[in-house]
Amino acid sequence: MTISRQMYSRMATLVVAILVCGTLASAHAQQTRRSGTGPCRQGALSLIAMLDANEDNTPDYRRVYEAVVQTCGPAGMPSAQPPSPREECRKLALAMLDAIEDNKINTQGFVHARTRFATSCAPR
Repeated sequence: MTISRQMYSRMATLVVAILVCGTLASAHAQQTRRSGTGPCRQGALSLIAMLDANEDNTPDYRRVYEAVVQTCGPAGMPSAQPPSPREECRKLALAMLDAIEDNKINTQGFVHARTRFATSCAPR
């Protein structure tokens, strides 16, 4: 991948993350209101892009992580499962994205995927 392509990819990821954060931040301020499919899908995509770029220790990752974990899908109980290894984070983020794209964001399956991601992939 050329340097200009890498720069474009990172810039695009950053722009999406900023847009998602702005959208989800207002929902985060209103605890009773949860984010919809569109913002949550964009958040999951941003998380995957940042994980691919090894940027899971950045402020942008922290903001998007918090927005997705706190506002996407129905509220759920903490998981009793132990965290997955850090290497599984991309797979766990893809599981959230799959549930969103399968229109299952309001199901226990999505809550389970989101909770596994949250316990295993918290910002460093």
